[in-house]
Amino acid sequence: MKHINKSRLRKISIDNETYLWKVGHYHLTEFTYSECAEKVTIYLEGFKNAPLNLLFRQEDNDANSNRKWIVGYPDTGVIWLFTQKDSNNPQTESVSINLNRPAIIRKIIEYFISNGWSPKTSNKSFIVSNGLELLDRIDFPNGIK
Repeated sequence: MKHINKSRLRKISIDNETYLWKVGHYHLTEFTYSECAEKVTIYLEGFKNAPLNLLFRQEDNDANSNRKWIVGYPDTGVIWLFTQKDSNNPQTESVSINLNRPAIIRKIIEYFISNGWSPKTSNKSFIVSNGLELLDRIDFPNGIK
């Protein structure tokens, strides 16, 4: 993966804990149809050895679905969902998720804390290689997608 653009570390507090996070745009070195990927790295302050790493690769779209996630282009950190409506209008934007928004990161942290990420007790990375699969599972706040 070739690093293209990354953000600085940012802080977010949840339940009296401080988490550090950043988003980066990458280009895959091996891909079939799209090189674009967004990577989110989150760790609990003081526990840098147990980060949560999520990779959102456009490459991971289901080829048989009429839904397609567009990753990080034209805006780094933003993922758009396009749904094929009909042959006259093949792509219509329906949803976007901005990984640069603290409220989105909060929802990601809350989801993974309740689903097995334990940054205080783990000594290794919690890696999610197909972040696109999660986008329908996490209840993102309305109006800030």
